[in-house]
Amino acid sequence: MLLILRKHLLQLVEELALGYAWVALVPSWKAGIFLALLTFIEPAIGFVGLLGAVCAWYAGQIAGADAGERPVCVFNGLLTGLFVAHAWAAGPSVIALALLCGVFAGWLTVVLGRLAWSLIRLPVLSLPFALVAMLMIAAGSSLSSLHGNLYAAPPEFLGTQVDKFLSAFGNLYFMPNPFVGLFLLAVILVFSRYYLLIALLGYSAALVWLKMLGAAPEHLASTAWDSNAILAALLVGGLFSRPSWLTAALATLAALIAAWLALALGRILDVAHLVPFSAPFVLAAWVVLYAVVRNTQMASSFNLHAPDFPERSYERAQISRGRLGNPASVSLALPFMGLWTVSQGFSGEHTHRGPWRHALDFIITKSGKSFTNQGNRLGDFYCYGLPVLSPAYGQVWRIVNDIPDNIPGTVNVAANWGNCVVIRLYDGKFVLVAHLKPGSITTFPGAWLKPGDLIAYCGNSGRSPQPHIHLHLQAADEPGAPTIPFHMASVLISEQGEAPRYELAVVPKEASTLISALAGDARPFYLLAGRGLRYTVAHNEHITADWTLRCEVDELGRLTLISSTGGRCTAESTWAVFSCYDRDTTPDPYLDLWLLACGYTPASFHVERWQDRFTPARLLPQSAAKWLALLVWPWATFAESQYQRHWDDEAQAWRQTATHRQKIAGITATTDALIAPQLGCRYIAAEIGGTRYTLQATSTFQRADIGVPAWESVLSTVSYATQSTHLT
Repeated sequence: MLLILRKHLLQLVEELALGYAWVALVPSWKAGIFLALLTFIEPAIGFVGLLGAVCAWYAGQIAGADAGERPVCVFNGLLTGLFVAHAWAAGPSVIALALLCGVFAGWLTVVLGRLAWSLIRLPVLSLPFALVAMLMIAAGSSLSSLHGNLYAAPPEFLGTQVDKFLSAFGNLYFMPNPFVGLFLLAVILVFSRYYLLIALLGYSAALVWLKMLGAAPEHLASTAWDSNAILAALLVGGLFSRPSWLTAALATLAALIAAWLALALGRILDVAHLVPFSAPFVLAAWVVLYAVVRNTQMASSFNLHAPDFPERSYERAQISRGRLGNPASVSLALPFMGLWTVSQGFSGEHTHRGPWRHALDFIITKSGKSFTNQGNRLGDFYCYGLPVLSPAYGQVWRIVNDIPDNIPGTVNVAANWGNCVVIRLYDGKFVLVAHLKPGSITTFPGAWLKPGDLIAYCGNSGRSPQPHIHLHLQAADEPGAPTIPFHMASVLISEQGEAPRYELAVVPKEASTLISALAGDARPFYLLAGRGLRYTVAHNEHITADWTLRCEVDELGRLTLISSTGGRCTAESTWAVFSCYDRDTTPDPYLDLWLLACGYTPASFHVERWQDRFTPARLLPQSAAKWLALLVWPWATFAESQYQRHWDDEAQAWRQTATHRQKIAGITATTDALIAPQLGCRYIAAEIGGTRYTLQATSTFQRADIGVPAWESVLSTVSYATQSTHLT
């Protein structure tokens, strides 16, 4: 019973702290603790605010709110309580009003939140508080026991526009005081410097715009236009997006709309002796976000499902772009085996034009020619009749299988795409593989495919003067619909006679040669829920700890690696690569070393060298690297990693070495990992500034779950330290 009560209280305290932080759009319960203390500058006001927050939390709990909704209930209830305490003199009636309105705000948050998400797919934010606060003002004149607080002018700090900016921050908690705003800003700056830039941008843009329009100061004084503008800018350009010129411009737009709505709604509601509170901020954010998240060119810049500090969003987006390509592009595998050449690339001079510009043609060449003999017969062409493979997971949607092949040099424009297979992907897009050999298609509509499955043989049907494979991605299922961007995944590519290099995501240029790098099983961890590895950790050859790394499924359905000390990161294992990202801020140097050594590992046996330009610098063990990544953003956010590996016959595993360097600081770390097939990473050695760390796997285990018994299997205790290559 005590354990249940303790767990309940811990959950309540953490979600209350997160609710306090959400008022300033700061997604950290740690920041919420300091911001909660801020509200107790006047203890009576802080107590009433806390009362409203707690009531809203329990109301949300009763209404069925989940862990993501309850902190939103808290901050709406908190704002309600703080407003009651600031508007009316302390007394039993104020406490009674805070109790009722806190419960109502929490309940309304759940109801309106689910309606907003189902109708417009946007969060409810602080709209419930704005509605409840307006109702409180309307009812306040009828409640004789309520007595308004006297207005007290805020103290001067610098006596300039800076005071007004800081007071706008303080007003988020109904304390328009520059000293309060300075404290609030200091707390925010600990977690995000970019927030200050976006807040200044939104405030300045709105101020200049209102002055240009000649807005009356007496009308602006009662509308909190500045607080609304700051919140709109922070939400659109910070919390829900990754930093970029585009999102900064949209944040400015949201701030302008919020300031204008504050002025307009203030004049409208003044007739009823009401004020708009935070409604302008909510409406401005909705107007901007509703449009951009439905624009395929902009949606990838926003993260409504995973709000975070902009620095973290930037790191996540850059890792994704660097490793997986443009987020607006779709990843496809090569549709063939062996070494082929791109005969026509994107926006090619022959047929890849206009709505069909995102397309690739592949042929086989030897000594610069695609055929032997005179090239008069189809059989003279090296690629004719070779297997064509599925480039993606998906379902066969359409096939055409009866168009005759053309004589070399002639084309069939009446059946432009010739024999083809249309594959529907999981997201509703369609892949077209065209110009196939008649009667050679081995699949059928409705069949499910995975990358590498045989679907047909290379032909010369349709608008095809020589045998080749045509590949493109389109939005509709009709063959020849307008194309959309895609890229090839996990390939060894050579351009202009250069040595082949590994690329996880690339749009190949004309005359490039490519071979698939998909075959293999070089994975440092097998992502099975509850499965884990146990390691013995040594520091300068002295054993210091036992450490475990296991896989679990998080609340968003993502596979997550969790260490025994609480460190976390999200992991993904595909046919192309094992990759980790979204490392949390829980300190764990061993997890950081593991990620440096193994966190970006191509699955293919063909890949012996590769690089990662987006290794998070905060993974480097030196504190200097972590501070630089934190303070010198974005220039010191990443390190560059150079990897190489070879098969170790003695250990029967892949030996994977890497050098990680942060160029600005000159900080370097080296790692050496041993990755065994069907098991994962058995050994890691790392050397940083003369200090050596080793992690050696001692067992693999399965955590118990319903229907799944726990087990642990001890691994051989062979030491790999003597086998390790010299780290330089």
